[in-house]
Amino acid sequence: MTPLHDAGPDIDELVPIEPVPADAGHRGKRRRAVVLGTAFAVCLTAVGVLPVPGVRTADAPVQDVLAGTASLPVAADRMALQTVSTTQVVLPVEKFGAKGDGVTDDTAALQKALDSVPVGSVLQLRSGATYLHSDVLRVTRPGITVSGAGATVTATNELRSAFHVEAARVQVTGVTFALATSSRRFDAPPQDKIRVWGDDVVLRDVHVRGAAAAGIFIDGAARFLLDRVTVTASRADGIHITNGAIDGRVVSPVTTGTGDDGVAVVSYKADGTPCARIQISSPVVNGTSWGRGISVVGGNDVTYTDVRIRDTDAAAIYLGSEAEYDTFGSQRVLVRGGTVTGANDNPAKDHGAVLVYSGNGGTDTRDITVANLTVTGTRSSATWNVGVLAGRGTVNRVSLSGLSLIGGPGLPFFTSTPSAVRVTGMRDDGVPVTVRNGW
Repeated sequence: MTPLHDAGPDIDELVPIEPVPADAGHRGKRRRAVVLGTAFAVCLTAVGVLPVPGVRTADAPVQDVLAGTASLPVAADRMALQTVSTTQVVLPVEKFGAKGDGVTDDTAALQKALDSVPVGSVLQLRSGATYLHSDVLRVTRPGITVSGAGATVTATNELRSAFHVEAARVQVTGVTFALATSSRRFDAPPQDKIRVWGDDVVLRDVHVRGAAAAGIFIDGAARFLLDRVTVTASRADGIHITNGAIDGRVVSPVTTGTGDDGVAVVSYKADGTPCARIQISSPVVNGTSWGRGISVVGGNDVTYTDVRIRDTDAAAIYLGSEAEYDTFGSQRVLVRGGTVTGANDNPAKDHGAVLVYSGNGGTDTRDITVANLTVTGTRSSATWNVGVLAGRGTVNRVSLSGLSLIGGPGLPFFTSTPSAVRVTGMRDDGVPVTVRNGW
């Protein structure tokens, strides 16, 4: 077995892992923006109802959650679906002076439109149009919809390339957000392509094409919904959920060629509270140039179901805590169903395909279930295919069930803490893997 030695930023001591790129900034605490509500209401003559989806999940005992037979619980005060009845009009962005010709800098017109549309109205982007902007665009009016199937909003300045959703009950549908050019990885709010602070925000059929930092960054928001979003060629994570974000759903996301994790839930201790009750269903991760496929690095009650992950730089699935960024541990995490292909192609990172690791001192990663996966073609020189390791933190009650390993490393499974792991139904090239089960 390859000896374990001091590691880089993502695993603190047991597993050799990626060094931080020279151009990556600190991924520490993000402060949530405070958005002041409007002090007036606008009455219009047209009628309509604008529903604002929330997130409902049923209460369930922990054992049902770990077995994959029940939805994760949501706090009672977060469960109600919110519906706002309001007058609704559709306003073309051209009414505010935007050209959408792919030549004109539309920053001022776009921001004027976002600042001026009545609460509850729809700001319509023209199909086939390309709106250029050279500064951050900010949505501060609650309850509006930005709609634009076939429209592209392209940033021309990577330092100020973001679209910020700071208000509650905002919906963005159909729009493609692009970055003209990107020179390196950045790590600040003005460089994330889409950053969401507002509660009850919906991004549906939204596409990110190029980002100087994260593609979509959920910053402390509650009851968010990302529905069929795609991210291509982000410099950092494709989808990054952090700062105590809660009660969110991510449905059928697709990330391609991300510069870090495809879909990540990350909870820094400096933020004060971990992310919780996040459900990600049917994620597709098509390659990472650095980082993992899907991850929970600090977070409670997080599920990934029906995953399809291929060609990752490090582990395809990474669950636990990280010392370098001082994260919380991960608790009550379920990854169930799907396929992993070509994991951990970087020999400098000895992860294997699936890694559960508690690297941060004083953290406890527990009640982790990984079930019903087919894992094919993990880098054969990796030390193991599936690993469960306790570093400076502790690991408890990890269940691995129904894993089919095809090809890959000669050692199908390794743990430094056998009393914490239960393995059932694991097969390596069709041969049952027999291990001593704990707990």
